[in-house]
Amino acid sequence: MQTFNGLLEQELKKLIDEEIESLRDNLEVNTYDEIGQFKYVMGKVAGLKLASELVSQATSKADQSNR
Repeated sequence: MQTFNGLLEQELKKLIDEEIESLRDNLEVNTYDEIGQFKYVMGKVAGLKLASELVSQATSKADQSNR
């Protein structure tokens, strides 16, 4: 049985991955009039990837604290 932290990490990563995939899908079908719009979307993807990594780190630290 997974811990609460493990379940929370799994759900957060799932939501983050879904949002990244949605942004990538939009990149495939949209043509951006300005490079700034493209950079904005790519920045969101990078931020979401960082958030996913931070979730993993926080879960790891929380699990260590509970031992």
